[in-house]
Amino acid sequence: MDNKGLFTIGEFSKKAGVTLKTLRYYDKIDLLKPSYRNEKGHRLYDIEDFKKLQNILTLKFIGFSLEQIAKTMKKDLKEEDFITSLKLQREIIENKIKHMQEISDSINQALLLASKENPIDVDGYIQIIEAINSHNNWIKQYNNSYNLRQRINIHELFSTNEEGWHEWFFKNLSPLQNLKVLEIGCGDGTLWRKNLSNLPDNIDLTLTDFSLGMLKDAKSNLKDSKLNINFLECNAEDLPFKDESFDIIIASHVLYHLKDIDKGLKEVQRVLKKGGLFYCATVGNSHMKELRDLIKLFYPSYNYVDLTKSFQLENGLKILEKYFSTVDLNRYEDSLFVTSKEAIIYYILSLPGDIKHIIKDSVLENLNSYLEEEIKHNNGIHISKDTGYFTCCKK
Repeated sequence: MDNKGLFTIGEFSKKAGVTLKTLRYYDKIDLLKPSYRNEKGHRLYDIEDFKKLQNILTLKFIGFSLEQIAKTMKKDLKEEDFITSLKLQREIIENKIKHMQEISDSINQALLLASKENPIDVDGYIQIIEAINSHNNWIKQYNNSYNLRQRINIHELFSTNEEGWHEWFFKNLSPLQNLKVLEIGCGDGTLWRKNLSNLPDNIDLTLTDFSLGMLKDAKSNLKDSKLNINFLECNAEDLPFKDESFDIIIASHVLYHLKDIDKGLKEVQRVLKKGGLFYCATVGNSHMKELRDLIKLFYPSYNYVDLTKSFQLENGLKILEKYFSTVDLNRYEDSLFVTSKEAIIYYILSLPGDIKHIIKDSVLENLNSYLEEEIKHNNGIHISKDTGYFTCCKK
């Protein structure tokens, strides 16, 4: 074997600034095994191992346990995963820097106020504790962003309808000129990014999401827009707007995430102007059915919870009629024909219930083999889609 570009464990340890003991332990627990061994069995590392080590150390810094890191990295199957992971890590590290500054500011404030005559009160300690506890949100942000992107990717790459969902949905909205528009649960802003060229200059657009991480993604995705877009972190069940503030409100695949849909709809009705329109998208109960069947076949112990059941195309009309004078349903005709086994695996790993971290490697191997054979014999795998939206008008 040509040793050019390879490093002994000692060289790798010195260049990476990681102890030999740590590298041996990572090898032992299958977290970072060297790419090669020489004829004497000595460990040899290459550039791919530097890449893996960087991923390990960054995820560890963010707050992942070694077990979580191992399971996350095993599910990253291609170079694209590494690039996506790096981008998400960068965003979360930037967020962590901000939070570290907030903790420092809280401590400094407490120190400035502290004295024997004026000791730090309970609120001062609580402020510091809350800033420190926000650390738990970084792991959730990483996973939420990664999962959303995987679910979007499979639709963008393998939909049989050449007109994508976001373009089709936007095309069916009322003209937005000179209107105040609110999107609830904007996610990473894909709807607007996909349709930037069709947005009128005089639109007054407000994007909200309960996740600060998602809002940061949306800001990043829309940074090239010349529009003055308002971004606001808030809960759809408690909107911080005055009555009758918006001409159009959009909630795309959002309502079924709410703890109290009725409370959310009352808020929508409150901040929507009279004669205003509310567009809410969701899926039907047959949406992506084949993937659910795959999970049942290969991982029957996984307790799949269909989060969409509370608001689907089948029951949405009855729910919405309580709050709006007219409600119309418009369905989007589409399906998937997937030619990549990785895309299907990524989608499954992005599902709720932390499946990415609990699914067994043996299950993944069996699923991978099955998908490989199916695609080989049928050139791809058909997956049903059932998506649409309701148009609601306020009296």
